[in-house]
This record gives sequence, structure tokens and C-alpha cells, in this order.
Amino acid sequence: MSDYESIHGKRVNFLSSDPTLTSSYEGQVWYNSTSGVNKALVQIKAFSSSANTPTNFVFSGGVGGQTDTLGFGGVGPSPQPAHNLTIEYGGNTWYAQPNLNTSRRAGYAFGTSTSAVYAGGDYSPGSPTITLQTEEWNGSSWTAGNNISEQGSFGAASGTLTAGLAYGGYNAAQTASSTRTVSYDGTNWTALPTPGADTNVAGNFTLGGGGTQTAAIFSGGGPYTGARGTSTETFDGSSWTSQNNMNTGRGAQGLLGTQTNALYAGGRGPSPSRTAVTEEWDASSWTTSSASLSTARSASIISKGGSTTAAVIGAGTTGPSNTNATEEYNSTITSFTAAAYSSGGVIGTTRRNMAAGGITSAGIIAGGFGPPYKAEVEEYNGTSWSPQSNMPVSKEAGGGGFGVQTAFVVSGGSGPDNITNGYSQSTQEYNGSSWTTGGALNVARLGGGGFSGTETAGLGFGGYVGASSPYAPPSKTLSTEEYNGSSWTTQNNVPSGPNTYFSASGTQTATVGVRQTANGATVVYDGTNWTTGSGTLTVNTGIGSMAKNGTSTASVVMGGNAGPARTGATEEYNGTVFVNTATLSTARGSIGGSGDTEEAFAAGGYTGTTNVNNTEEYTYQGTPAVTASTLTTS
Repeated sequence: MSDYESIHGKRVNFLSSDPTLTSSYEGQVWYNSTSGVNKALVQIKAFSSSANTPTNFVFSGGVGGQTDTLGFGGVGPSPQPAHNLTIEYGGNTWYAQPNLNTSRRAGYAFGTSTSAVYAGGDYSPGSPTITLQTEEWNGSSWTAGNNISEQGSFGAASGTLTAGLAYGGYNAAQTASSTRTVSYDGTNWTALPTPGADTNVAGNFTLGGGGTQTAAIFSGGGPYTGARGTSTETFDGSSWTSQNNMNTGRGAQGLLGTQTNALYAGGRGPSPSRTAVTEEWDASSWTTSSASLSTARSASIISKGGSTTAAVIGAGTTGPSNTNATEEYNSTITSFTAAAYSSGGVIGTTRRNMAAGGITSAGIIAGGFGPPYKAEVEEYNGTSWSPQSNMPVSKEAGGGGFGVQTAFVVSGGSGPDNITNGYSQSTQEYNGSSWTTGGALNVARLGGGGFSGTETAGLGFGGYVGASSPYAPPSKTLSTEEYNGSSWTTQNNVPSGPNTYFSASGTQTATVGVRQTANGATVVYDGTNWTTGSGTLTVNTGIGSMAKNGTSTASVVMGGNAGPARTGATEEYNGTVFVNTATLSTARGSIGGSGDTEEAFAAGGYTGTTNVNNTEEYTYQGTPAVTASTLTTS
């Protein structure tokens, strides 16, 4: 008698518990005999919406990956001529970069977000004038290179700055589509020998290309007028070879990936409509993906230097109009935990402007204002707050706390200790059970100055230094001091700006400070000098708190003052830009907050009308984890 296995193949594994999941289990199916369910490890493919591009232009160059896509040149909104804008996608938002020297669209783009080339293109739609100009990007600026030869616009490109390839498009004479291929070595362009290096399809206009100089691939495109094609060809460094066609004819869209693993999403086709269809190339054939673009479009910015499992497509045209929509593509067997807040323990003493340190699982707050000034100290274990030995004196210190739960420092602030014109110079140190007096600040300052670092390597800067007389407004300070565990030493001043009231995150030799002003500008300290940072808060607010045990390139800003109101906005900082993430359930400023990018807390604070005692715990977007899907059975 035949059995199930001989008729249908392999039997499903019976396991008492799920295996330790890794990517090697992709495609596996098993039965969990303990829970009584079938499970599988499956690949999930999907597009998701992200931040819009600053404007809705088309036919821009694009390079880079999902977290560093660079877009440059293009045209739009119609009927504007070609522009020279450069923008970069940081994983959640787009921000401006220095412009191209030459405005143009539809050039040959290749390289990375820190080392790119843009060559050729034309100046204006309607009556195009071809340019042969080449420009190179070094991560911060564009410089002119040698002109490209024999090419024009609307072609494709592959490779790197020092080993690039450009092919197809509209020829420089503007008479026909080109079949020619030229290479770039970082300095000079060279026309490859004909006919071997000629592409096999004569109508190579608006094709999409990827790969390297010696292992390139293109697909789609078509004649200057007429329907877009399905042709695919690969290049081995000397000649092009025809391959199996795409399933959906299209053009005017970039291809990303390698000669053996490529992705083509969207495009113009069937002409004149736009498509949302995505296809995957596996070195021999194209397969239509289960994921499609939410917005059918062509002429988009494509992260062509990135991965086929993590890509970005931004801007482009839908046909009737341009779009500034951005979509991220992910093909993964992993799940992601989005940044979010959850309710935590209630602090024992309701207050605001506490000094704070540590992380969610081992946090500490001290002092604050009720009214009156507070000396209470509480420790947090991730679930509840517990009272500890009070500070020797009552004070509100705001950002004046730094360190961890068992090695915590409170400096400066406002209170009845060691007063200079209303503000304090004192430093108090906590070892997890008791307090001792440390070295005095050289400049008495309100705790709204930025404080960061550790008990033996701390940093304090900015803030208010008190009034010159009882009725005069407080003055600002730009002074910076470093702490070695016993004394403070004066260092170079923080850059001047509209305010010296800061939140800070990082170490003594690598700190980012964010001004608590409407523009939320950043400053960066390297242990010697200050520089102005590139990031500004996207929500115009005074800062509530910063994850003090984060780093200068990875931290979180929580809540704050938005004029007379308070905000629950939270932003993650990656060293370049701020990106909005989760929102506090209770909008507030003057928060006792600390942590890092993995776990942070926001305790107490002021809503604008009252102090609060609740704690919210912030969880950063988690590390991807391989997860199994439960299969339904009949």
C-alpha cells in the first residue's frame, strides 16, 4: 500500500517546540505538536509609504541604498526647466544637499551616496539641449569632471565612480536612440569598441540599468517614440548578450541590483500609462513580485546602488501629474518592532525639571520643582519607582544630571545651595546609595545647560547664568566645562546662537547638543572643539528631554514646549537628521528623561497647566527578528 510520503513527497516535521529561527529556515514548514498548529517561515514582500520628497520632480538621477538614497537633477514641477537640486534620504525623511553645478535631467547616474557620478542629460523639456558635462559627488559637494563622449540623455548606467559604464539613451546629435557603450575610470571616458559593445536593441531609450562595469544589466526602454519594450541584456565587460524578456513592457524607470539579482518597480508602460508592477530578476528570468507600488509611476528617484530586498522609490510622474510620494520596498523574513511608548510606573513625587540619568531598566531622577524645590531621589527598574536617599539640598536641575543609576551626577541648577545670582555651582555625586559633594562648576548655571557623559568624564555647556540683579532677566553663557570626577575645567565655548538652553546626549569627547529654541539646531563637541551640526528638529519646539545615554549620532528627543502649549512629539537623531517617531500620550515639557536609542523614559514634567507623575517608556525601532507565521488549517 502506498503511503502519504510516497504519493505526495516529504512529510511535515513534527516538533515539540519551534526551532531556533534563522534565515536558513526560509520556506520550511513544521507542525508544533505542543501548540497544535502548523508553522512556516515565509518571505514577506511589501511597499510602505514614507516621507515625501521636498518637491515633485521627475527624471532625476538616483544612487545609494534604502537609508542613504541620493537624488539629483531632474525637472519639475511642470513646466519648469531642468534644475540642479540634490536631496538625500536618511531612512525616514529627505533633506537638502549641495546643488549640482549644472542643471539637467535624465543624465547617466552611478556610484554611491558618498561617491557618485552624474554625466550628460539635457537642459529643458520640449526643446532639449544635450549637455556632455560630468560631475562627481564626494559626499559633500559636486565638482566638474571630464565631459562624457558619444552619449546624450535618457540612457542607463552601472558601476562606481572609478569604474563606471553608460549606455543607451538619446544620442548627442538628438537624432535617434543610441546603442553605444562608454566606460569611465574616474577621470576619462572611453568609447568601447564596436560592434561588440553595442547593445542589441536599437530603441534603447529610457531603459533601466544596474550592476557593475564588467557585469551590467539593463531592461525595458524602447524607441524614442512608441511603446516601451521588455528586452533584457547583460554585459560582461566587452559585449552585450540578450536574455529572457521582462513580463511587462516598460521604460522611464530605474533598475536596481546586480546582474544576477535585480528589481524593476513601476515605469511607463504599457504606453502611455504608468504601471505599479514589480518584477524580480534571478540571473535567468523575470518573475512578477507579489508586491506592487502603491502609486503607479515612472521617472522616479531609485536607490539603484542598494539592495533588492531594501529599496527606495521617490517622486516621479503618474502620467497626469507629478508626485512626491516615497515608498520603501522590503523583502524579508524578519519582523520589525516600530518605535513606540508604553505606560510605566508612577513617580512618588510629582514634579518637573528633575535631573535624570540611566536607562529605562535602571533609571534615576533627582530634585525638581513641585513647587517648592525638591530633594527627592527615585530609582526606576523598568516597572516601578522606589525612593532613595535625598540629595543634600533641594534644587531643580533640569538637564544638569548625567551618568547612570550607580554613578550619577547633578550639577548646577536653581536652589538654595552655593548660589551665584540665583543659580548654582555645586556638584553632587550619587553612588547608588548615598550622596557626596563633588567639584564646583566654574560658572554657575541653570541646569538647562547641556550636560552629558559619565561621573568621571562629564561635560557641561551653555545655559543661563542668573540675573545681574534681583529684577534683571537672566543672561546666557556659551562656556563649556569638562569634569574628571573631582573638578571642572574650562574648555572652548559652544557656538553662539539664538539660545544657550540645551539638551545633550553622548560622551565627553562626542556629544550632540540641541538648542531648546524654535529651530532646534544642533551643535557637536569632539572633546576639543564645537561645530554646528547638520540636523534641526522637524517639530519646532523647545526640547522636553533627550536620551542622555545615547550617542552623538544616535539619540532620542522627547516632548517639549511648543510656545505656550506642550508637545508629545518624539524625534530620533542619526547624526545627520531628526525623524519623527512615536508620540507621548501626555504632551509635556520639563521632563525627567534619559536613556539611549534602545530604551528611554520620560518621567513627570509639565503639561502647561499642571505637573504630572506618569512615566512613559520609549522603545526604539527594534532589531529585525526572524519570525514564524502560523498557518490556518482545515
